[in-house]
Amino acid sequence: MEKLRVIYSKSKEAIYLSHLDCLKVFQEALVRADISVGFSKGFNPRPEMTFAHPLSVGIESTGEIFDIILTEEIDIPYFIKELNRVLPSGLTLLAAEYVNLNEKALMSRVYAATYLITFIYPKDKLQGKNLKEIEKLKKNYQNKMDDYLSQRNILVLKKSKDRMERIDIKTQIINYEFTLDGKLEITVSTGSRTNLKPEFVLSGYKEYIDEELEFEIKRTRILYM
Repeated sequence: MEKLRVIYSKSKEAIYLSHLDCLKVFQEALVRADISVGFSKGFNPRPEMTFAHPLSVGIESTGEIFDIILTEEIDIPYFIKELNRVLPSGLTLLAAEYVNLNEKALMSRVYAATYLITFIYPKDKLQGKNLKEIEKLKKNYQNKMDDYLSQRNILVLKKSKDRMERIDIKTQIINYEFTLDGKLEITVSTGSRTNLKPEFVLSGYKEYIDEELEFEIKRTRILYM
């Protein structure tokens, strides 16, 4: 038996696949690609696959990870090529490597994830402005985001079926910076114990500036120990 760690991207129509949908798609692709995998024991044997961390529906990613148990070692380029050949549009294997078979389960080792946030600026505010004015407006939104994330406490309204409360998410934001093209790269706590979704961070920002604003979210990396 061999354990292969696979990095894949999720884009296009595939962003609307749930975690369970993805699991089923990969299981079927392994069969169609004639890849021999290990199966769990019990009344309902399934391919031994472990995903690092589920991704919210509707979010793109270039850094998803899963581990798969193979019955024998196969050439990695062949594995990637054959699986990509049968996977649907939007799911693409990017890289893979063999890891220690006895490693602790990947999902239990995840502690953070990095996201790239793209601002979708209101068209009505951009209309009629020259390039310098547009850049100034965009910079203003970015400065407000920096002010929001720099607060000593970031209190965000959390809604549930039973109640509404404000929770402080400051300690769950590990790091952030702006890219040269004005996007926000943010790393947040992620895992089985603590899981801060970027949508939650952005909902707090919209409340902070008292304005509805849209964003595109992409997960670029999952961090694990």
